[in-house]
Amino acid sequence: MFARGSIFVAENFIFSDGTKGKKLLVLLNNPASSDPYLLVKTTSKKHSKPDKLGCIENYHQVYFVRANSNFFKKDTWIQLDDYFPFSQKSVENGLKHIGQLPDKTTNLVISCFLKINEQDLSPKVHSYIVPKIAQGISALANKFNKH
Repeated sequence: MFARGSIFVAENFIFSDGTKGKKLLVLLNNPASSDPYLLVKTTSKKHSKPDKLGCIENYHQVYFVRANSNFFKKDTWIQLDDYFPFSQKSVENGLKHIGQLPDKTTNLVISCFLKINEQDLSPKVHSYIVPKIAQGISALANKFNKH
């Protein structure tokens, strides 16, 4: 089993236009044996994306990581506008684990992902990313912060 923040390479990732190519992916959850692996794409192609460190919630919906500051050798945008559920078998057969983001960066990426996608996530997908215990602690903290 892999932990959230794990970085994988998919040598034959199928892009939305039908082409195949190499793509780095970041794991958002700590999947139990029957849970899907929720992965997001990365890109090192800047195009018009801002290079402000951290969460970029605007049109681009990315988390920017500077080259050599974490795992990535190039400036990298973790693309948070979409996620891809992979089965454990698909991960074992089609992806290669190549690294791990530091815990602090992983937590910031996940917070950014949730902020961007909170309204669109099903309760089930949300529970894969934010375990029930963490949801309970957060609800309890919010209750006490209101008083």
